[in-house]
Amino acid sequence: MIEMHEEKYSDVYDDFQLLSVEVDTLAKLKISANINSESGEVTHSPYLSPSNLESRLKKTDIIIAPDGTVVYPQSLYLVSKLRGEAAVKDTGPIAKGLLAYTRYLDLTHHNQTDEDDVEIPREYLTYKTLSKYEEEGAPWRFAEFLLANCNNIEGANGDEAFSLSTARSYMSAVIGFYKWMQKYGYIKNNDQNVVTHYTTRTVHRELNQHDILAHTRSGSGRTYDTSNIMKMFPKKENTPAHKKLKPMLPEHKILFDEHVLSLPKAAAFIFRLCVNAGLRIDEAIHFPAHDIGKVDHSNLDTVPIKITRTKGSKPRTVEIPIKLHEELEIYKESSTRIKNLSKRNELIKSGKELDTADYLFISNKGIPYSGNTLEAHFSSLRKQTRKINSSWYYRIHDLRSTFATFWLWTESKERNVDYDYLMDELAVLMGHASTSTTEKYIKFMNKLDDQLKIAMSKNNKINGGW
Repeated sequence: MIEMHEEKYSDVYDDFQLLSVEVDTLAKLKISANINSESGEVTHSPYLSPSNLESRLKKTDIIIAPDGTVVYPQSLYLVSKLRGEAAVKDTGPIAKGLLAYTRYLDLTHHNQTDEDDVEIPREYLTYKTLSKYEEEGAPWRFAEFLLANCNNIEGANGDEAFSLSTARSYMSAVIGFYKWMQKYGYIKNNDQNVVTHYTTRTVHRELNQHDILAHTRSGSGRTYDTSNIMKMFPKKENTPAHKKLKPMLPEHKILFDEHVLSLPKAAAFIFRLCVNAGLRIDEAIHFPAHDIGKVDHSNLDTVPIKITRTKGSKPRTVEIPIKLHEELEIYKESSTRIKNLSKRNELIKSGKELDTADYLFISNKGIPYSGNTLEAHFSSLRKQTRKINSSWYYRIHDLRSTFATFWLWTESKERNVDYDYLMDELAVLMGHASTSTTEKYIKFMNKLDDQLKIAMSKNNKINGGW
């Protein structure tokens, strides 16, 4: 039996999304007989009998299509991972991989253009797209897509900016999905439907020369299969941390500031806090309400706010631009928030909500917003903005790097100091335990300045201004 949680479908946008559900892993299928009193005909009706054991209720994500239907067999596979010998405690990484794969397959059903605006023919790939050549199959094509959009690999030029570890994780999830489908007959398993070929390797354990029984273990080793698809992915990330950053360009930041306001207010505020104060998305979702509106800060340019829900649980003070802070004051007293806060208080009193913290952003269910909801809102923002500028492609985590780079540029110009001078201060604002983490932003800005100087020098030579 499955119990739905999270947001209603009306809150989801025109894309595939994950939906959290609870599954009774011991529910059994039973058949009931029904006898027609007049004809004597016997019919049978199947029904799912719950186990009524709370310990057997387990959570997973399933995939929902844009029309609100459940995506099969991907969702069925995710549910299957909750039970049996191959059961996992957390299906989250698998769900994210299958979601990315499902979105990729759907992308091949729509019009696309290349860099020269030449239309790319639709391929209409599905999870059943396989042939005797593994390179023609949908899994292999997805691997190429991941590699083309991997920000850790030299030569990758896609828009998605996956990390290498994420790309490997997604591909591994997809291969596991295909193994399951082959095992249970969802797809044919023959030489005309090849997912990938495997190479068997054996790793022999190094012997301890001081072990008197070493000779008895001379042939021991671990045998494993490696797929040709997974061989495509490098084992190590070879891109420096600062090259993985993708902060918004100034003109893209203008588009963000304009179109983020079209989102629901809570989502818009959360994203604006990330890009204007450097909050992580989870920190913005759980932004505290108690200090908003208590003191008159109209004489300040930025308002210091202490947050405690942070990475590593180490409290820190962030600086909120005064204009944004004034908007948050109004939002805090809005009728919508007061109504949602009332629902939250009822949940806390009934014991259904154990987190009693006073958060600024509360959903109409009386609880903080989920990451899935924010991803859906950001997806909507991205699609809306790309209609105006197709090169606008960012992810939520790019908001934080946008804050860091814009802050460095502004402070460097106003104080007339190098970026390195600002590293300690930025580390505090970003909540970094060590400046070694902050250093990537400094390197990014120094590299950007070098590129600008080279470009200016070339322009001067072209225009004769040696």
